[in-house]
Amino acid sequence: MRKRLLSSVASFVLFVPTLSFAAQVPNPASLWHDIQVLQKNHSLMLESKPYQLGSRSVDVYTTDLANSAENDAIRKAGSIVKVKRYPNGALVVKENFDASRKLTGVTAMLKLDGYDKTDRNWVMAAYKPNGQVVAYGKVQACISCHTMVTRQDFVFAPPPQQLLPVSVWKAFFPTQQISPQYAQLLKRYPEAIVK
Repeated sequence: MRKRLLSSVASFVLFVPTLSFAAQVPNPASLWHDIQVLQKNHSLMLESKPYQLGSRSVDVYTTDLANSAENDAIRKAGSIVKVKRYPNGALVVKENFDASRKLTGVTAMLKLDGYDKTDRNWVMAAYKPNGQVVAYGKVQACISCHTMVTRQDFVFAPPPQQLLPVSVWKAFFPTQQISPQYAQLLKRYPEAIVK
């Protein structure tokens, strides 16, 4: 009896954290739904504007969206570059558009306390325009780039406020071309290049 009880307790202890952790992380479809709400409401991220210049020739334009938790943190800090930590539930979305302003993809970051402390608890996601999942969770390619702005909790300010250096850009997008407009921003605003 005692052996069975200990076994049950051990199973319970090992099982509960998994359940509680899994309950926190939304599935990709649920996050996509939240993204669609931001899109429908045109919930722009503070300091962003519709169809700002993107860095790649495949996404010549981008629009940054955010929920109220994200925007409240920006407002409270005074700027994206001054935010030290976003609150649990903060959601930032980047819509990517081609030269004709057709949506080509959507990326998102959801802040989730206890998710991945090493990488500031961000759930990373990438979707096709129809909501099909491209990547979800601890997406190393996303994390590696966003660590450049760890001091502002992994969130880049929109161009031209912050720009990726060409060497970093080429490392992350080796098979794509840099947008000529973005290249011009790099020349015009060298002080905005993230170090």
